[in-house]
Amino acid sequence: MPSIADSAIANLKEAGLGDVLYIPGQQGYEAREGSYWSLTPRLSPWAIVQPRNADEVSRAVKALVKSAGCKFAVRSGGHMSWAGAGNNIEEGVTIDLGLMAKTTYDPETKFASLQPGGRWTNVYADVEKHGVMVAGGREGLVGVGGLLTGGGLTFYTCRDGWGCDQVVNYEVVLADGSIVNANDTTNPDLFRVLKGGHNNFGIVTRFDMKTFEAKGIWDGNVVHSKASTNEIIEAYVDFSENLAKNPNDHVLAMWVYMPQVEEYFINMVLTNLDGDESPKSLQKFLAIPGQQNIKTKTVANKVAEFLVPSGKFDSWLTLTFKVDSRVMHKAAAAFEDLIVKLRKAIPNNNFSISMVFQPLLASWTQNSVARGGNMLGLENLPGDCVVLVTAVEVDTFELSRDVCIPAVNAMFDEIESYATSLEKNVDFLYLNYCGASQDPYRTYGAENIKKMKEASAKYDPTGVFQERVPGGHKISRVK
Repeated sequence: MPSIADSAIANLKEAGLGDVLYIPGQQGYEAREGSYWSLTPRLSPWAIVQPRNADEVSRAVKALVKSAGCKFAVRSGGHMSWAGAGNNIEEGVTIDLGLMAKTTYDPETKFASLQPGGRWTNVYADVEKHGVMVAGGREGLVGVGGLLTGGGLTFYTCRDGWGCDQVVNYEVVLADGSIVNANDTTNPDLFRVLKGGHNNFGIVTRFDMKTFEAKGIWDGNVVHSKASTNEIIEAYVDFSENLAKNPNDHVLAMWVYMPQVEEYFINMVLTNLDGDESPKSLQKFLAIPGQQNIKTKTVANKVAEFLVPSGKFDSWLTLTFKVDSRVMHKAAAAFEDLIVKLRKAIPNNNFSISMVFQPLLASWTQNSVARGGNMLGLENLPGDCVVLVTAVEVDTFELSRDVCIPAVNAMFDEIESYATSLEKNVDFLYLNYCGASQDPYRTYGAENIKKMKEASAKYDPTGVFQERVPGGHKISRVK
């Protein structure tokens, strides 16, 4: 009797997908496994199938569902860096959308159509040729599909809403292989839950997005020593409190440790989206002494410069708190303590850490509501917030599992406990930053969970994307 793997491979070949089907040892298989930016999700599936269009995605889904007991994963860019994130699978087959990476633009509708396997560095280069821009990822190697179905923080969130709020239509392959559209008038319940619902309802094979005029941006980095911590936090709080009035400015505050440096440093990524070389709301940052490298460029140029390859084992964790300098100082101290702890446990100090603060304003909810709303639960935010994410990179899986993840968990417990003591902790987790132990859906709100469960039952009545696609955050597991 053939094994589940043999059956799945045979069914994929029978579906006419043999020429885009790869098994271990084949060049195509090894190239795709090696193309994950992090080592963490390289899980060596039984096979990788690379459909070229929605019809082939449909055939792949039907073939795998027909293969009794076969589980599968779906990859767009493969950037989520925990082993159960859903972009790869150890005991199963991976549907890899890497050949579906085109971006097209319709000048009549002014919509851009993005395939899920595209990377944002290519998307921006493609749309800029037409003089337009879309609100998407801020790191060039991130894939289209994962970012947009997870919500999508963008350069333009303050001005236009989240990435998912810009989507006007989804083309989706459902669990039975049918290909449907989801928008305001066709399958509107599915349309809504895909805005933050990730991989729970089907495989999105095209995102039709609103565009706007492409402009040159004024953008770059200012690198500071840790001695500037107080000034940076003071400037950051002031910036956040005034950001709603200055939606064309964007800031990432990054605490960075790398093994080749003795001390960690702070990298401020400053951007004005209209190309203003003297943006008023960024002046406090610019007055702090540091190494400046800021110039006018395009968004495509920016993300092409900001590619963050890993080639190591990565672990991420996130939390959210109300804007408060005391909590930021606590996080900065905890970051320094984490470095000390990992130096004692990891040979040759061979690890990297980045900790990033970024704004999450209550007013952004208005942008989302104006575009029909999403599933993120932003309406429950108690005020203007800070999203904190920390990522650690090491050379081995064992170091990541046994040393880094416990240490970062302890760090976040400490920060969260402190924020709670000040009544500053916020019950919101951004899905695309979550680690394996975190559940973003518990922060989406009861009404949104209800909508997602109803949509899952309607569009996937046999639970394929709950049971047969086990990776990622599953709506069926939310109590």
